[in-house]
Amino acid sequence: MPPSTSPAQAPAAGSPLELPDLVYPPLPWGFQKAAPKTSLSPALARTARPLVLNLVELIHWASFPLGFWILAYIFVHADVIATHVDGDLMRVFWLQLGMACQVFGGGISGILMHEYEGWQITPFRNILGLQQNAPSQDVAQVLVPNFNNAWLRAVAYQMLFSFQTAGLGFFSLGVFGAQPVPLLLVFGGIAIALLGPSEPRTRFFRVVDGEARPVLPLSWSLLIVFALNALANLIACHHFFGPTIAEAWPPTLLPWLAAVVPAWLVPWLALLAPLTVAAGGAYEGWVAESSFNQWQHFIAFVLLTLGLGLYGLFYWHMVNVGVH
Repeated sequence: MPPSTSPAQAPAAGSPLELPDLVYPPLPWGFQKAAPKTSLSPALARTARPLVLNLVELIHWASFPLGFWILAYIFVHADVIATHVDGDLMRVFWLQLGMACQVFGGGISGILMHEYEGWQITPFRNILGLQQNAPSQDVAQVLVPNFNNAWLRAVAYQMLFSFQTAGLGFFSLGVFGAQPVPLLLVFGGIAIALLGPSEPRTRFFRVVDGEARPVLPLSWSLLIVFALNALANLIACHHFFGPTIAEAWPPTLLPWLAAVVPAWLVPWLALLAPLTVAAGGAYEGWVAESSFNQWQHFIAFVLLTLGLGLYGLFYWHMVNVGVH
């Protein structure tokens, strides 16, 4: 009997496909970046020069030491922070775990994708659509130096939103304690993120230059539980940080803010941290990943990092200025 053939043939002996040490870009140093991908227009290719890409990479990694500092600050001042959660150190741990999931779990999901793509955001092509014996022009579209990988982006988004859902939920659990709703949101959200249906999926598009470009590739099940946890997180931030902000308002260095911000609005300033983080993430997903302008990518993560810094400021304010 002749040997059966399979649609997926092994690479020929000695093929470059067998080499485990090929890297992209094939350059020795991390600050050396690949040439702009061929799918970028000449104008957008100018934004993909090494200086810009290194700034994009730097601002992504900068969130890690900032996140470490916030976690260390919560740990060192856990006794003071615990006074704002009924003296329960376990709830302080949930606050820390929430921050860790958002910064490191969510962060590494995106960084892994960006590292694979050489830190460039370009038009996407889905390698899963490549057919056996596809014409050379189709094969060229899934090569790393030409286009970004749409399936990789979808996987990264699923991981990123899973960690964000968990992080938001753990923060709410820390603020409100082991009540039925926070428990359902965080652990139900995690269960759906891990076990929920991958279909149906979102089909959002942003029209740029007359072209509808897909954004936010995500399962609807995960998007819904993320949205529910995000809403609960906003309520938790107002409940947790709002009172200490109001107690010491206006800031000593900016007394004129008392005449600008009405008293009823002051506790709601606690929402600046989560909303700024959300604005950065939305700007990256909606604008940067559809415009393919690398400067937009940098701006998005500056916003996100600013929001993370506001969390650190609010914790510092709670420990040093708030009434205990």
